[in-house]
Amino acid sequence: MIALTPFQQKDFSRLIGWIESKELLITIAGNVWSYPLTVAQLQSYLDNPKSYSFNIVETPQEVVVGHAEIILSNDGTCKIDKLLVDKSHRGKGLCPAVINRLLTYAFDKLPVHTVELNVFEWNTAGIRCYERSGFSFNPEKKQLFSLDDKTWTAVNMSITKARFPSMDAQ
Repeated sequence: MIALTPFQQKDFSRLIGWIESKELLITIAGNVWSYPLTVAQLQSYLDNPKSYSFNIVETPQEVVVGHAEIILSNDGTCKIDKLLVDKSHRGKGLCPAVINRLLTYAFDKLPVHTVELNVFEWNTAGIRCYERSGFSFNPEKKQLFSLDDKTWTAVNMSITKARFPSMDAQ
């Protein structure tokens, strides 16, 4: 089982410790943060009133296994961002439950009709998880990110509130 708990200042060092490279930081945050991640960056992030940041907790053990954010927009949409599962918990099939919890929170507690996320094209496991959770591609929304001599393409995916309950029942 997965639960979401509020991300707080006491959680900063854990998240900073998980970010072992510039590549990982870009993977979860694009250009929003700079490497190395700092307490000052996280405090600014925590102070944003449109940001809902969470620890991802595996229950009943109450072990924090990841981090995620929901960013509220003014147009009835929000974005799942900064989604990270600690490397010691990856590959355990947590993605569907994490996405379900985030979507449930967004659609039940926020004034939104659509949830979006961006994912790099090379992240095929993430894309499969998001598709199984009901997300579909928005082909007109792509972003390019440069890292050293590489260019990464981030694609946008979304799900509507109307579509989510049918996916939740599967």
